[in-house]
Amino acid sequence: MPTSQLFSQDIIYSDSLKSAISELSEDEQINILWTLAREYAFKDSIETINILQHLESVTSNPTRFQTLQLAIIANQLDAANKTIEAKSTYQKAHKQLAQLGEDKKAAQVLNDLSTFYGLHGQFDSLKYYAKEAVKIFINQKDTMGLIANYSNIGRAFQLKGQFDSAIVNLYKAIDLMEVYTPTPLLQKTHLRYQGNVFNNLGIAYVEHGDLENGIKFYLKASEKKAALGDLTEVGNIMINIGGVKFDEGNPIAARAYLDSAAFYYEKTNHSLGLLMCKTNSAAVSNMVGEFSQGIAYANEGAQIAKLLDDQTNVALNYIHLGTAHWRLGNKELSYTYLDSAAMVSRAIDSKRVMNEVQNLRYEFALEAKDFEQALNYRNEFFATKDSMYQTKKSREISELETQYKTVEKEQEIAFLAKENELKEATIQRNTLLMIGLVILIILLIVIFYFVRYKTRQQHQAVLQEQKIRMRESQMQAVIDSQETERKRFATDLHDGMGQLISALNLNIQSMNESAGDKDKRDKLYNNSTTLLKDIHTEIRNIAFNLMPQTLMKAGLIDGLEELIHRINKTEKIKVHLSVFDLEERLPEVVEVSMYRIVQEFLSNIMKYSQADNVYIGITNHEDELVLTIEDDGMGYDIEKFKVSEGNGWRNINSRINLIKGELDIDTKEGRKGSSVVINIETKHIEKVRSMEVVTR
Repeated sequence: MPTSQLFSQDIIYSDSLKSAISELSEDEQINILWTLAREYAFKDSIETINILQHLESVTSNPTRFQTLQLAIIANQLDAANKTIEAKSTYQKAHKQLAQLGEDKKAAQVLNDLSTFYGLHGQFDSLKYYAKEAVKIFINQKDTMGLIANYSNIGRAFQLKGQFDSAIVNLYKAIDLMEVYTPTPLLQKTHLRYQGNVFNNLGIAYVEHGDLENGIKFYLKASEKKAALGDLTEVGNIMINIGGVKFDEGNPIAARAYLDSAAFYYEKTNHSLGLLMCKTNSAAVSNMVGEFSQGIAYANEGAQIAKLLDDQTNVALNYIHLGTAHWRLGNKELSYTYLDSAAMVSRAIDSKRVMNEVQNLRYEFALEAKDFEQALNYRNEFFATKDSMYQTKKSREISELETQYKTVEKEQEIAFLAKENELKEATIQRNTLLMIGLVILIILLIVIFYFVRYKTRQQHQAVLQEQKIRMRESQMQAVIDSQETERKRFATDLHDGMGQLISALNLNIQSMNESAGDKDKRDKLYNNSTTLLKDIHTEIRNIAFNLMPQTLMKAGLIDGLEELIHRINKTEKIKVHLSVFDLEERLPEVVEVSMYRIVQEFLSNIMKYSQADNVYIGITNHEDELVLTIEDDGMGYDIEKFKVSEGNGWRNINSRINLIKGELDIDTKEGRKGSSVVINIETKHIEKVRSMEVVTR
């Protein structure tokens, strides 16, 4: 189900809502009504029609309304499990929304498509559409969209059994939620997102075998659900925790969580959930030897099951009652309950429940040393089990026969069709032969000219490639020479400082000559110490600015962390760094280029933007590396920046061209907040890496 369903029960389409939004702008009304319509499309078709009529009345552009309506129709088809029509309509809606410039809504439809494919087990398509949606959400600064998208991707990986990937994506959603402040209209929606993400993360950890973290996130999810007043969901989470405790070998704790779940289910009159709690608590009580408590739970469970006409659970609770009374010595009453369970299981033809009754009768007969009766019950047990097996095999055989007959019929139809085709082919053969000769001559002429054209194109492409390689070589040579010179200069500064050291040596000699003058000697000593510290500090600073040793030795991430540490020490601005999925070092030219790009943007931000915070992100995807730089300072005119007299833009542009990167800057003069996104395809990075290996 698309992420819009997380919106459920947060906003209700009512007269008060209609009145409240009537004072808003057209775009604001459209956004609210469109979101509501997408939500109601999954649960109330009549109300969806009413919302669409309202949406049409406030939309001045008919084409825009028809496109928005198409996305709602896709949701309705999805809800009705009309998969082929839903997929086609989603794709049409996305295309038309993009053409209208409705990028944010187009991304939401991509998110719906991603979820659609995930629910149908097509995880490659899920990944593709999710990545496309993420790009738009980042560009549009749609944090809620990103949260929903990462949550859906995490849940899909979880369903596929790829728990590491699930946890990574769910944590991405959590990181965004922690820094995002929703509008008043979306506060409950944001709270619901948090509850769902925490719950999914709890499930992923439990299925991954990390029960401690699983329980931790289950409890966080229950807090969010309780804050929303969604007590049924709180009950469901308590049952999940109870299951974890049972798997840990702590049935008492498991029962305590079942009791907690029952408390919440009673609050919401959720009879089915309450039945599950009572039935399982009865089984746990019998397991730990608290048979009186087991009887109390089973009586409640049987009573609820009768009200719901759930005969299977009536029988199961009778079994729990029979077990508890036997252990308490009430053997006649135990037999009565087991007989009742057997009668109910026969009435509903439940061989599984009957098997449980027969197995208990067998165990109790053995304990009573009634071996003849025990043998009879054991024979009945195996007879029922064999019957279950035969029923299953008969069903499988029937299905195979149906499949065989279907295939046989299809083969017969195919044979007849083939026979007719052969007859028609014989009749048409002579005519087609003549037509074929004419077509062959035409094709040969076309092929001749096509090959000639392709040869020319390939020749031109080779020439163009040679020109490009020459330009790249020239650019690489210039930058390599600059970097080599900087390295040499940094080494000279580290290894030499002859004149300064000579001055220091003179100072020390003066100390020796002033051996009798203690005050003068102490003063010279202190001066020498200060001079030595200043020289050391200056050398490190100059060497860092020219070519940071940390960057060259430890790599890009450590180099950036050192740069950020130096900037943060000034306390003029706070720089944050986030890195995802970058486990190995990049080629040197890529690391140096990315470092210099970040350094240049940070320099501009510190000089001109008046920002308080800068957020740098590096994310390594399967087919591309993404560098993002965001700040909360004042924006600037990008065109003025490009034609400025300084070398900043030229340095950035040349380094991006060197590593085949794509640059996107989102800023506006007078607007607060700017962002930079740089994408580098993995194939270009690997090409640079292979060139470095050859060079070495």
